[in-house]
Amino acid sequence: MKKIIDFKDDAFGLSIEDDVLRIIRIEDKKIKSYSSEAIPKGVVLDGEIANKDEFFRVLDKLIKNAKPKKIKTKKVRIALSESKSFLRLISIPAMSEKEINEAIKWEIEANIPLSLDQVYYDWQLAGDIFGSNDTGEIKVLVLAAAKRVVDQYIEFLEEFGLEVIGIESETTAIVRSLLNENSVSKTALIINMDKNKTSFIFAIENIPCFASSVPISEKNIIGAIAKKFNISDKKAQEIEEKDGIGSFFEDDALFEAIKPILSGLVDEVKKTIDFYLEGLKYSSSIDKIIICGRLSKAKGLIPYLSRNLGIEVVEGDVRNGMTSSIKSVPIIKQENVIKYVVAIGLALGNK
Repeated sequence: MKKIIDFKDDAFGLSIEDDVLRIIRIEDKKIKSYSSEAIPKGVVLDGEIANKDEFFRVLDKLIKNAKPKKIKTKKVRIALSESKSFLRLISIPAMSEKEINEAIKWEIEANIPLSLDQVYYDWQLAGDIFGSNDTGEIKVLVLAAAKRVVDQYIEFLEEFGLEVIGIESETTAIVRSLLNENSVSKTALIINMDKNKTSFIFAIENIPCFASSVPISEKNIIGAIAKKFNISDKKAQEIEEKDGIGSFFEDDALFEAIKPILSGLVDEVKKTIDFYLEGLKYSSSIDKIIICGRLSKAKGLIPYLSRNLGIEVVEGDVRNGMTSSIKSVPIIKQENVIKYVVAIGLALGNK
């Protein structure tokens, strides 16, 4: 991973999604500035900027509309979508740091769908956290990112007038936002339900160790509602925002419309947990499940998942984040804060 780090200067976090930009600036453990702006369709596609001029127009409006304090700094931290970054925990024989760097090159070639010359990468020793054994092996956490996307973001944002001082994955930003020091020796599964996908992030002692995603999303839910009731996607989204998933304790048309999607989600969560526990064996159990993302506020979803997974599912709350995290978020409506989870994690990057 390309290292772009500045420990001295203030910076804001910029979250770039396919349909929305969000920014957060944090000072003295409090949110001082925030803003969000919708992105027209086709401007950002699968985490890549497809229309630079229109992107600049939205970004300019985003920064100018930040409140309650204006954003004056030009320094920014950004996150890459999970489709453009790859987090892997690898096991290699004990060796020197120089030898580790060479060994990791081979592991990157074997474990990610891009060649070494197409990525930036970074790594850190994982210590005894992830099931250390007596085989003489060491575990290394590796993050690789598509070079083409990283270079595009830096080029475009610098052309806009910003200075990119930090780049990371959405995964690490989310973990930083939602987990804290009380999670030591605990294993958390974060389920991030977004517009186009649902991501599963496993973390031990606040360190992400495995991430994957499935194409189950808000888009699927809205589409199922629209088809069931023969209405527009806009009307379907209004129903989802008002009534959530409906009632799963009675004969409810809304719930029946999206039940296949919800059942598929439960199956995917169970399969992913089984792979993590039985295949990777980094932990012996999952201690808590946290849900975040666009659908985390859907009425009835958390009790439905808790009931069908057999593990309590709780809503993500940035106020429960790491020691250096924010202690209150009074300037943003509480129901909207979770939408800023990536931007908050980025803004906390060097706090």
